[in-house]
Amino acid sequence: MLEELIACFLSLFSALTLDAPRISRELNNHAWEDKILHREHHVSFEEETEYVQVGYELRKKPTYTRSLLRSLKANVAITLAVLPLVLIGMALIYFDLRTADLCSEWEAKNYTLSFDVRRIRLIGIGVEEMILYLSFSLNFIVLFGWNEFKRHYSSTILVGQLVGLFTTLYLSFLLLFGIHDTGPIKSYDVPALLTFAVAILWESAIVVRKIRRNHPDVFYSVRHIVTVLAVPLLSSFAMAMFYRYAVVTWFSSLDNVLYRFILAILTPTLALVPTAICRHMALWRSSEIIEPGRSFALVYFIRAAFITLYRVMQADFGNIWLFVGLSLLSGFSSLLKTTTVGIREKVWARVIGFLNRTCCTRLHHLPGNTPHHRRFKADTEIQNILFENNSLILSQSYIVLYTITNFQLSDWSVVKSSLIRIAVGLMIELVFNFLSTFVRIHWHNIPIARVWSKYWKRHVFANGIVVAALVCYFTKPLLTVFQDRFHHSGAGNYTIRNCTLPYESWR
Repeated sequence: MLEELIACFLSLFSALTLDAPRISRELNNHAWEDKILHREHHVSFEEETEYVQVGYELRKKPTYTRSLLRSLKANVAITLAVLPLVLIGMALIYFDLRTADLCSEWEAKNYTLSFDVRRIRLIGIGVEEMILYLSFSLNFIVLFGWNEFKRHYSSTILVGQLVGLFTTLYLSFLLLFGIHDTGPIKSYDVPALLTFAVAILWESAIVVRKIRRNHPDVFYSVRHIVTVLAVPLLSSFAMAMFYRYAVVTWFSSLDNVLYRFILAILTPTLALVPTAICRHMALWRSSEIIEPGRSFALVYFIRAAFITLYRVMQADFGNIWLFVGLSLLSGFSSLLKTTTVGIREKVWARVIGFLNRTCCTRLHHLPGNTPHHRRFKADTEIQNILFENNSLILSQSYIVLYTITNFQLSDWSVVKSSLIRIAVGLMIELVFNFLSTFVRIHWHNIPIARVWSKYWKRHVFANGIVVAALVCYFTKPLLTVFQDRFHHSGAGNYTIRNCTLPYESWR
């Protein structure tokens, strides 16, 4: 209900401040439907190839069996697609632990790091900075498509790499002058954070200029276009910093397991406001410059941050029943939200109608059953399934790789525990995702299966961008969660790997 309440205020605010799109433009946008099939199921080949007008509904309702099979097939395919994403994430985690966060446990014990180790860490940080700055430019490929990006927006890659190079040079000077701080918040990180925000605005300005020059018939103002492009990215950047410097630190400082459990549950609610804002812009304020089939790129990376953090908090619990409880809670809340969509739509339509008659005449109800909305919902649900599964596996990968790279112990004892949790977690996710997808396909007419079958490459590519960016940005603060676990759970008896040995002898 909170999400709908936020959307109501956004509709009133946007009606008073933002440019209203022209109706003719919205209806005549040929990419609008993206040949979106207004129904998930088609009775014949002719109906499947003949794209229908807005609002058309097929008279024949699909059977339960067909909907169940489509849901099962889509979820199995999406789950299998997680494998290459997980391999990329694990490779980046291992690279980080061998470079940017080399000897992290050694450093946590206040042992001295040699200059060679700090130099290797700088190289790793430089590579991660380049990946992080590159991810913003690659996101434009998802937003506009490869051909459009190559013709008009490829210069954003150069801007991102130049700013990333500047940040790396800045860190190199800190190393040369011996400026080093092991605290979670470093004052000399501020310039690097500011340069990232500048890079976002700079690249957004390049895209805006290209749009105005190549598409002079676009009705939106410059301010409107900048808002659509920059606000989602800046919002995700702000949320990432909040999670990194506030939520993770708070979670690590809590000694009571119950308090940690409650904080892990509440973490997803922290992203409700920025997610609702970006969702509102993606659905109602971006169709002149971004195809509806690509507008999910304005939203999905905000949700990725809190899903990853939630999974890492879940992985930190030593009690497997708490782990299972969080998985069940996540799956049940998602299923409950899916099954109550129709009820909530009717409730808010009545509430807004009452407000229209009494005080808020400009407040309007945003319909949730339009072709654009159904396509957007299909894209975001596919991304949610991908993130839930790969973040579940990557959170366990953090534990395994962190443990075996910092301590001398039996690898299998660590891997075995994580494999059990991964198997249990994936099974729970598959069951709840299967049920949620079935409800969306059969009753809500959300074309999840068809969108995935036609655009799975786009979704895997988009998800891979965010996985790489999250690993590069969040690995260091997430390691503090596991460090705290080892320092206070009796694991201090493990022998730490000696970082004074030659690099070749380190795992």
